Amino acid sequence: MGKFGPDGLPSAVVLTIDNLGEASALERGDRPADAPRGEDPSVTKALPWLLDELAAHDLAATFFVEAINTELYPDALREIAARGHELGLHGWRHEEWTSLSAADEREVIGRSLDAFARLGPTPPRGFRPPGGELNARSPALLKEAGVEWCSPAGGEAGMRRGLAYVPFDWRLVDAYHLMDSFASLRVSRGDPEEPLEPSELADRFEEELQDLANAGSRQTLILHPFLMLDADWSGGVHRLLGFIRELVRERRTWAVPGGAFAEWLRTARTS
Repeated sequence: MGKFGPDGLPSAVVLTIDNLGEASALERGDRPADAPRGEDPSVTKALPWLLDELAAHDLAATFFVEAINTELYPDALREIAARGHELGLHGWRHEEWTSLSAADEREVIGRSLDAFARLGPTPPRGFRPPGGELNARSPALLKEAGVEWCSPAGGEAGMRRGLAYVPFDWRLVDAYHLMDSFASLRVSRGDPEEPLEPSELADRFEEELQDLANAGSRQTLILHPFLMLDADWSGGVHRLLGFIRELVRERRTWAVPGGAFAEWLRTARTS
């Protein structure tokens, strides 16, 4: 049985939110060049709803956002921070991280951090690679840029050469279960090719988090605002956040943003 956080709770769930606005569509070339920018409903509709839901359940999360959003949605990013959440790096436009050259990777990291520095006041200290995979050189480049923790797919949480790792498993990613585009990944991992219905996923996530609390372990939850535009899944998210809040109230889990968990890892190692 694990002991997590300053109070030594029996389990931990790291709350994270991925993607914002039209960044990834711009990177893929899926958005017409003349389409308006800065009006994506994932920001104008889903994000305010999500911020209110998190506040209602007294939960804080890390929002991994593409840095182009400092230009497209600066007020939304400031609102996220003002509501007590953490901003993390998620590329400039959700680049395919493992396809970047070393020079391009360094440029994207630097450009993104510079953009957040202009936004102010607190620069991001965490990074999640779009697609979940780091390059072999990524940890050194991140440390060089002042990034303190990262959240890739797979592996164990811990400190490695001064960088805190707060990884995720695909089974706690909403998009993995709900989107057709993840069918091949699901099959490769031994899961059904067909996506789940939102109500099925809410049940699945509750079971996962219940098992987490019972086993005394840690996991990272990833939710996507654009998926919450579906009323069925926004209902599932409401239910899920309530379930997490109840686990917190019962002192069965430590629910925190990634930066807080990374700092605890760092402190626990040196104490």
